[in-house]
Order: sequence, then structure tokens, then C-alpha cells
Amino acid sequence: MPTPSLAIGPANYAGQAHAWAGAVVRHLPARSWSFSHQPLRPGGFQFDVDVMVGRYSYRNPLLRRLRTRRFFADASHVAVDGFKPFFHLRQGGKLAGDVAQLARAGKRVALISHGTDTRSPEGHRDRVADSYFREGDADWLAAVSSSSRANREYAESSGVPVFYSTPDLGHDLPFGTWLPVCIDVDAWEWDGELLERERPRVLHLPSRRNPPIKGSRHIEPVLDELHEAGIIERVQVPSAVPHSQVRDLVRGSDVVIDQVLAGFYGVAAVEAMAAGRVVIGGLQDVQGLMPEMPELVEATPATVREAVLRTLEDREALRAAARRNQAFVRRWHDGRESAARLAGFLGVPGAPVA
Repeated sequence: MPTPSLAIGPANYAGQAHAWAGAVVRHLPARSWSFSHQPLRPGGFQFDVDVMVGRYSYRNPLLRRLRTRRFFADASHVAVDGFKPFFHLRQGGKLAGDVAQLARAGKRVALISHGTDTRSPEGHRDRVADSYFREGDADWLAAVSSSSRANREYAESSGVPVFYSTPDLGHDLPFGTWLPVCIDVDAWEWDGELLERERPRVLHLPSRRNPPIKGSRHIEPVLDELHEAGIIERVQVPSAVPHSQVRDLVRGSDVVIDQVLAGFYGVAAVEAMAAGRVVIGGLQDVQGLMPEMPELVEATPATVREAVLRTLEDREALRAAARRNQAFVRRWHDGRESAARLAGFLGVPGAPVA
């Protein structure tokens, strides 16, 4: 039987297409590589990827099919990352055609959802009292409601395997499979001192502020107040910090505030847990969906201050929880579990934990 070869892209949010491809190579008898579009504009976080595709390389529709076949010539399987079409400047209505074209070329195709691409705003608001879908503007909310509904309908009707990276999407894609995000745990793991300073160092670093998924407008005034009062030290972040420097910022902190509006955790929280930091966030929307839960300091917009102050009072208990979170990350987010959950799609051995 030929060795399967998996291509993953093009979204590569938080570098996950690249991370999953690496996990497959390390833990399964398969090949894998990631691909993504060149960014439209400079700035923002840039993540590793194996193959970068020029956004105008496939503009000519007469040549697109031939070039697509050549691009995926060595791939037996393709995982469409982020519900994005491959080589179209305009996305609307293109994904189904791209998937059908790959199927006609003999490729096995899967879909990977990252979050807002399939998350139902209505369902999230029903489950999470402080849902970030209560905060975005009306135009954005209407657009994301329409696109996520269309993507869910396509995912269910497409007949291809569906994976999702954030565990709360089990609500919206009950026919899918959780594909845990994964990181280089060895590179992030850190046993530096924690909560030893009189004033804990607290970091909040949203990857973006619009849409307001993290709830920064609720978090930052509290941090400023406590910093000015001399109770904590707020870690100051440059306006355009590259992702390559984020690890040093996290390791230099005691506490990382992830989010207060989402009810789930993502890559940033996993990285902070791997670094042995205390993580403040919310897990309301993943209760009952996971075989094991991380230990975050729960916070809502109304309780951010209380959550931060807890890090001054419960230091030993929080140090112990941080150590358990490091073990949790190694168990679920070092790539082994992610690879195991792709094994069935690739037709190779690999048993998930749960």
C-alpha cells in the first residue's frame, strides 16, 4: 500500500496547519505538508508553512485546474483548513467547487473548522451569557451568521470527514471529530519561577481586537487599575509584536489572561499552560465535551478583577494547577493525539485516547 501523503491548508491559523502536518510526519507512517496563501498585507503574526502560494498564481481560470492538479500531484489526501477555497481571490461559493475538483482528481478530502467559520452565533449566545457574539457590530454579526450557517450545512452535506480544532464546536458539528491544536511542547515548556514576586506580572495579548473574541475592553481597564494601584505589574506589549517574541513575553509573566467572552480555549492558552503559567479564561462552553479539562482560573467580564486578585492569594494552589496543566498539554496538545485522530482519515494505524 502506498504511503499516504496529506496536504493541509490554506488558512494555517496560529500555524496549526503546519503543526498538524508536522505531527502526522512524527507520529504516523505518512507524509504531510502545509500550504498557505501569501498575506495580502504586511504586519500581524506570521507562522511557519511548508509551501507559500502566491495569491495571483491561480487567477487565470483556464490554467487553474491544471495548476491545481500539479500542486497536489504528490498528495493522496487534502485537509481543507478553515473552510477557505484554495486559489480564488473571492471566496464566496468557491469551496465546494475546489473540493469537487480534488475529488475528481482522486484525492481524499477532509474539512477542518477553526471556530467562527462554523460556530453558530445564536447557539453560542444561548450557551454563554457573555458571548462575544453580543459585542460585535450588526454587519459583522449578520455576515458571520450567514457564512457559518452555510459552512455547517456544507460540512454536513459534503460527505467528507469533518474535524474541528476548538472543542466547543462539538455543539455545532456533532458529526465531526475534535482535532486538538498542537504546539512544540518542548520549545514552550518552562519551569521558571511562578508567583514568587510580590506583584505578579500579568499579560494579556490578543492576536486581534476585531472581532472582539477575547474581550480585551473588559480586561485591559482592570489591568491598568491594578497596575496603577501597585498590586500587579502589567506586562507592556509592543504594538506589533512578532509571534517569534511571544514565547519570551509569556515566560516572563506569571499570569496570562486569555479571554472572558468565548467559553473555550485555543492555541494561546495552550502555549501559556505549556510554559507553566497561570491562565485566566473561561471554559463554560466545553463542559461535558472533553474527556479531561484544563485548570483555568475562571473569569467573566464581571469577575476579571476577582480572578486576577486570586493570583495573589492562592499562590501555592495555582502553582500546583499550573504543573497539572503542563501535563495536560503534553497529553493532549503535543501532536500525538492530533495525529491519532487523523489516522483513520489517512487509513493508517493510530488510536486516539478517547
